[in-house]
Amino acid sequence: MKHFIKYNAIGVMNTLITLAAVWILHQVLDWNLELSNFLGFVAGGLNSYIMNRIWNFKSTNKKRTEVVRFIIVFLCSYGINLLVLEGSAHVLTNASWCEGFTAFISRFMKPTYFANIIANVVYVLVSFTLYKKWVFKK
Repeated sequence: MKHFIKYNAIGVMNTLITLAAVWILHQVLDWNLELSNFLGFVAGGLNSYIMNRIWNFKSTNKKRTEVVRFIIVFLCSYGINLLVLEGSAHVLTNASWCEGFTAFISRFMKPTYFANIIANVVYVLVSFTLYKKWVFKK
């Protein structure tokens, strides 16, 4: 149970770092969505590796192997995230059946930023499973 709580605490921290970076880059500075999303994930990913290795999993695996596995999982998870991001952004900005919802969230944020939140949830689910089962396994 302690392991699960730590992983979720790190996940919340990573998510906040990622979303804050994307918010600043895309929402405030009006940078490109994909670049903002990638840089946000790099920031969250660095925190994730450090915190999971040291604090959560207390890994003693070879760093080189672990880093390579971490990068593979990060890139695969990010690729899935990007597909969900693009699909969600397309639906939110183009689908007529979604106009009411898009108008509602537009009062608070760009619809493309909301698409980023959806994609981030998918990323968390995929990456958690792969980190636990492959990267930091004992």
